Amino acid sequence: MSESGLLELSPILQGLRALNGWRQDVISGLHGMAAMMADLGLLPSGAMLQMETLAYETEQDSLRIAFVGEFSRGKTELINALFFSDMGTRLLPSGSGQTTMCPVEIRGAPQGRPGLQLLPIASRSLDVSIEKLKRAGSAWTRLPLPLEEKSELNQTLLHLTETVCVTVEDARRIGLCPPLNRTPKDRERTVCPSCGLGKVLIPRWRHALLYLAHPMLDAGLTVLDTPGLNAIGAEPELTFGMLADADAIIFVLGADTGVTQSDLTIWEQYLIRNAHQKQIVLLNKIDTLWDELRDWSGVVAEIEQQVDKTAERLHVLREQVIPVSGQKGLVARIRRDRKLLERSGMAALERSIAEVLLPARQAAIQAKCRALVERVVMDQKRLLREQMNRITVQMESMRSLKDRTAEKVPELVEQHRRLLGSFEADRQAFEGKKAVFRQAVEELLLAPLAPASFDFVISNAKAEMLSAWTTAGIVERFRRFFAEAIAHFDTALQGAQQVSELVAGEYQALQKHYRLPALRAVPYAIMPRRAELIDMAENYERF
Repeated sequence: MSESGLLELSPILQGLRALNGWRQDVISGLHGMAAMMADLGLLPSGAMLQMETLAYETEQDSLRIAFVGEFSRGKTELINALFFSDMGTRLLPSGSGQTTMCPVEIRGAPQGRPGLQLLPIASRSLDVSIEKLKRAGSAWTRLPLPLEEKSELNQTLLHLTETVCVTVEDARRIGLCPPLNRTPKDRERTVCPSCGLGKVLIPRWRHALLYLAHPMLDAGLTVLDTPGLNAIGAEPELTFGMLADADAIIFVLGADTGVTQSDLTIWEQYLIRNAHQKQIVLLNKIDTLWDELRDWSGVVAEIEQQVDKTAERLHVLREQVIPVSGQKGLVARIRRDRKLLERSGMAALERSIAEVLLPARQAAIQAKCRALVERVVMDQKRLLREQMNRITVQMESMRSLKDRTAEKVPELVEQHRRLLGSFEADRQAFEGKKAVFRQAVEELLLAPLAPASFDFVISNAKAEMLSAWTTAGIVERFRRFFAEAIAHFDTALQGAQQVSELVAGEYQALQKHYRLPALRAVPYAIMPRRAELIDMAENYERF
């Protein structure tokens, strides 16, 4: 059987393709429903835009899996075994003495052109997020990937493991080192054996984007490989952005170490905060427990005991903990050894991803689509009921007129015509005030939330924290930063209330005179963001 044939048997790839097929059906359904409603004149422009936006988001959707764990837990080897064993070799560097030193996002290659993009560690000194830097091509070092030349490919990917020696001052300047030791005696303790006195070893790169033309990636899979606790703690965007946005977290532990204190710190401080995120715990390197001099049943019993202890320590269901050997799984895949593949636990992990993570992603898309469609249907029902009620009232009015004298009809018709004319004039006057409403929105709601306002707050906070000489000063400035940021949201909320009162006041006269339906209050979209900011501030206080 060919390597591509083995990949075809992967339940992950089969599940991704099934998810893609279902997703295309959903997209077609959304477009069809929007077109039908538009043809019938039933769908307001706002609802039409929402449906088209949802269709686009569904089309661009991908399954984002983040591998998290301490250094040397075998995360990269697991990624090699799970997704890239069909290449017949170890794609990502994970040999002895090799470890990825920066977060690596692995995506499908645009237009089928593979490549590696590396963001220098010095970019940490810029007041710009990684997401914004992704749109600034000049900030990245771009390297081609010669997939056909294995030695050149391996050499290119070794850039992910690169480090550089810098002075303690330079490391601290970009936030990668604690405050400088003052005395010469203390400075002697800040020594890296490979760098020398007063220097430290840091990653050469801050972030990496790896684009590959691969069936799983092309089918909508995105993989995030994280280097360890130090990188997670030093890069807030990785913690609160990329990991939080991942559809699933695969937390990698070592069977030879169990749950260490640093493992527990990652789990408690960064991973269990999102209750809706799917999580799988891997007990990797179970091959270190294999012993040819022991009965296999005894080895299995020891592994099961480790699984029980891990589940108990992390307070998770036992079914969430899967014992695996990424290294043996990769060997089994390359050598097409089914027995070794099953023994390595990789087959069980693949089934878990296919049977748990993929259905969960489908359910999330389904829930989002169902919520929008149900809201649109409810709005259409309400509009139709209002139209039917108006028709019923008009019919009753006509019957009443018919029962009266015919002389009254022309007078009532004229009265109705004048009412319609008056309503049209008032409606146009109300429409004419949209500019006033928009100006109020810009000044009262959007101005406090403008990026420039937050950039000013962040720049001031960053400058003051960098100039602070004490931990207490930095902590106090963090508190003030959160307070200032929350104050911007509070100002925006007050502005939103004023805008609501302004619109409601103008609409109330029309409502009373023409018996129009009451305005339906819409919850402020900034409330969840404000709550998240408060939660971040509280988490920081606890941390």
